[in-house]
Amino acid sequence: MTIVGLLVLSLHAMSSAAFAETSVSMAENTKPPMQIANQTALKVAVQVNYADTVPNGISKQVMAAKNLYDQYTALGMKPGKDYEIVMVFRADGAQFLLTDEAYDKKVKQSHPKGNPNRAMLDELIKGGVKMYECGVAMRLKGYSPQDILPYSRIVMSGIGALVDFEKSGYLAITP
Repeated sequence: MTIVGLLVLSLHAMSSAAFAETSVSMAENTKPPMQIANQTALKVAVQVNYADTVPNGISKQVMAAKNLYDQYTALGMKPGKDYEIVMVFRADGAQFLLTDEAYDKKVKQSHPKGNPNRAMLDELIKGGVKMYECGVAMRLKGYSPQDILPYSRIVMSGIGALVDFEKSGYLAITP
């Protein structure tokens, strides 16, 4: 009898806890979206390594980096002072740093004329984002330095660059 009583009490306590947890989580979704709390001394290295695009040909990973940049800008954060963003293009993501002419010749998936990422990349560069192209991917894909947008720096290895950035205090992300 005592064991049954303890069992009933513990089940009641668990269901109350589950109800409390559910009510809290339901209330959480009605609050305004949380804002970025850390707004100074941020260093982010974005790895662009997939060829996934949205229907207009824009890289999903480039778009994610642009969204982060836009959030920082909307908060009034200053590049070089409050944050630094670098992007490392490697593997299949290397194609997104191609010039319009090279993109049309070398990218097999269907896309509008020229590199559809160009306008977004131009804006990121103007906003202080630095871009690096993997030399290994370039060799494997047959890209020459003339095929790459002039504002991007070629690195020996994209993975090596990511390790260096991370060791230098950058948070490496792959959106």
